[in-house]
Amino acid sequence: MASNDKRILTKVAHMYYDESMTQQEIANKLGISRPSVSRLLQRARDEGIVEIKIRYEGSYAKLENILEKTFGLREVIVTPPEEGEGLKHRLAEATAEYLERTIKEGDIVGVSWGTTLVHIPKYIDTKVKNVTFVPLVGGAGQTKLDIHSNAIVINFARAFGGKGRLLHAPVTVSSIEVRESLVSDRSIKQILDLAAKSTIAVVGIGSPTDPESTIRQTGYYSGSELNHLKEAGAVCDISWIFLDKEGNLCPIELNERVIGISIEDLDKIPTVVGVAGGKAKHEAVLAAVKGRHLDILVTDEETAEFLLKNSERIEVYGI
Repeated sequence: MASNDKRILTKVAHMYYDESMTQQEIANKLGISRPSVSRLLQRARDEGIVEIKIRYEGSYAKLENILEKTFGLREVIVTPPEEGEGLKHRLAEATAEYLERTIKEGDIVGVSWGTTLVHIPKYIDTKVKNVTFVPLVGGAGQTKLDIHSNAIVINFARAFGGKGRLLHAPVTVSSIEVRESLVSDRSIKQILDLAAKSTIAVVGIGSPTDPESTIRQTGYYSGSELNHLKEAGAVCDISWIFLDKEGNLCPIELNERVIGISIEDLDKIPTVVGVAGGKAKHEAVLAAVKGRHLDILVTDEETAEFLLKNSERIEVYGI
């Protein structure tokens, strides 16, 4: 049995038997039909996952459930710990599985950028009619072109058999005045307006003050601007929106020079899927969930444990 199959079967069984949720409640939570929940429960019994009690071996269902309750997240998906590119691929595969069961005909899917999101389309094996993919933010520098939002949008559209719209603009500019001029251009405004209407958003979570962070490698910001980020207490970026340790918007000009949707628009999107893991991202992911900017979190076991250890509500759940 594939690891993704085992994860969803165990999760559904846990919610039904341990949490006493109805099949309709589970269907609403996971974005699937009630008959699908019934079939998953039957498979869980047929394949030995459910006997007298739920088997948790090789599954993070209990950890995921505690995180969901602690941070008010709709769903958490935890992958085994790994390093480097291996972790990025694990997170990408888990995100692909979630999107395959969630994206529906007529959806508008906003996509950010990054070295993890770039791998997601490789694991997509489902076609969905009439789905539009749109960048949430402009292009990111002249290096690492494959991780730009436009490039990732094209690959998402190809993988799902949908349509891709492109944002022909840089991710950030030299001044607020230049930004205002560009976003008033009709072609750019149309894309940003469409992005704000996304029904699902898929975003990476960055750690901007990490010396090895991708955002530093793009070359968009000068040394003094990067120092301003640190001085402002920026520990997290979502689509080039810089947040402090509480998940609040940092009061810096850099946030006003980005060509992309605002944090207010992002927070209005019905389903925001955040994807990140690894030790360097611990504080960034914590800020993102504390700020309640995510509905779905895909992360690794070590990051999940870090979130619980640093949550003010841990005691309530006996951790």
